[in-house]
Amino acid sequence: MINNLKIRIFSVIISIVFITLGGIVLSGSKLELRFFGEGIYSIQNLMWLVFFIGIGELFIRHLESRKDVVALASNYLLEGNGVFYNQELMTKTMTNVYDKRDRLAKLIQLLFMRYQASNKSTEETHQMLNSQLEMMQFKLDVQYNMIRYICWLIPTLGFIGTVVGISEALAYAGIPGNAEKSDFVSKLTSELAVAFDTTLLALIMSALLVYIMHILQGREEAVIQHCGEYCLNNFINKLMGK
Repeated sequence: MINNLKIRIFSVIISIVFITLGGIVLSGSKLELRFFGEGIYSIQNLMWLVFFIGIGELFIRHLESRKDVVALASNYLLEGNGVFYNQELMTKTMTNVYDKRDRLAKLIQLLFMRYQASNKSTEETHQMLNSQLEMMQFKLDVQYNMIRYICWLIPTLGFIGTVVGISEALAYAGIPGNAEKSDFVSKLTSELAVAFDTTLLALIMSALLVYIMHILQGREEAVIQHCGEYCLNNFINKLMGK
């Protein structure tokens, strides 16, 4: 939890640094207005802040999935052919996974406890495996709720920025005397361009986040499936052969 909090704080800091450096590098140019808006409290800067928070959340999911991938290669269970569990091997395996906090280790601990509590019923242990896999899938889906909300929020902010920009452009056009100015058309179209660029920037940000999210979620779902297959092949099936 502490590490996740640090990542979230770091993502906010990175967004502030990025906005500050971007404003300095593009200072006075049209790109500054289009990418960072006018002033520090612009819609574009808010979008960048939310975008980097989304990146931080995705990085947390990446670390979690990588931990589970490493766990699958850690040989927690008996993997040799023709080897089955006795009480000594069960105790040794439980000791091996006792202090682990990855998804596979927790699943193995639950299966061992269920096997012991059910008077060594392989069928009940198998049912426990299926129910735990379903619950793990549900928890995984819940863990991506914030990322999905961010992917929805960024385009919404972009549309809000576009509406505000169009509103300001129309307000400028409605001021008496502005229509007679020589630069009226160029200034009006420039403000409209910035307004529509806000939506374009938001859609690009959202598309990038959604792409990374689908890759990471697919990998985590595959890890859960591999955890189930690993426990079935190397624990439950070895109980059946005792």
